[in-house]
Formats: sequence, structure tokens, C-alpha cells
Amino acid sequence: MSKAVATYPVHRYRPDALTPEVVDPRIADVEALARWLDYAFELPGGFQFGIAGIIGLIPGIGDVFDALISLYIIGRAVQLRIPRVAVARMLVNVGIEGLAGAVPFIGDLFDIAFKANRRNYRLLKSHLSKPTRQTAGDRVFLIVAILLAVAVIVLPIIGLIEVIKWIV
Repeated sequence: MSKAVATYPVHRYRPDALTPEVVDPRIADVEALARWLDYAFELPGGFQFGIAGIIGLIPGIGDVFDALISLYIIGRAVQLRIPRVAVARMLVNVGIEGLAGAVPFIGDLFDIAFKANRRNYRLLKSHLSKPTRQTAGDRVFLIVAILLAVAVIVLPIIGLIEVIKWIV
């Protein structure tokens, strides 16, 4: 006689999947917002997107509205007394998504892929689970982001000055 082998439904294991059972009750609202904005829907093949990708398609105001909604997560981080470095990193994530999203169509694709709200939720979750955790990576990320922001502002000004000098 052969033994019967029990078969179970095959579920894809996704290490990045967030389940409501493991969500800290202090940030359940943040998880729900991040999920709806960034990964509530799944297309065949596993590609996930959220309402933010749809909102971003509204010309002119879509990306601004998306960024304003994203600030709620940062507000909760401040309320929960997350370290300033982590809050600054969250602001940079929203800024990157907002600025890149302002570019028509390509920016909307970036918006859907970058998922700033999911990133910010994970930052918030990790800092709540390990309150003293503030890595060198957080600081390096902020320094690079600040340097890039300064370069984006200063380089066009220098270029404009050089063009004016060349014309005059």
C-alpha cells in the first residue's frame, strides 16, 4: 500500500508582502494608506500598483495631491517620535517621487515603480521595532540626496551665467 501524500495549495511566498496580522497597531493606518497608494492591485505576472499611480496621471495636480497624501505617513512618524534622520529620509523619498512624477508619462511610470509610501512605511516599521537603529546608510543616503539637490539647483545657475557671459 502506498501512503497518501497530503497536498496543500501552493501560495507564492513574497518576503515583501505585508499581512495585517503582523502590522503594529500604532501604524496600521499607515500600512493601509501605503498599501492603497502603492501596491493594492496586482496584475498578472506579479506587478503591483496602487491608486497613487492613477492619481499621478491627472495633469498638473496629480503628483502634488499624491505628495500631500504621502505627508500623512511622515506626520505619523513625527508623532511616534521617529529619529530625525529617518523622517528626513522619508521626506526625501516623497520629494523624489513628487519631482520625478512631474515628468509626463515617464514620471508616472517611475512613480508606480518607486513606491515612496511603501518605503516610508518600512522605514517607520523598522524604526519602531528597533528604536535605536540609525545606520550609517541613513546618513549616507541623506548626504547624497542633499548633494544632488544642491547640484540640481546650482549647476543650471552656473550654466545660465556661462551662457550670459558667452552672449555678452
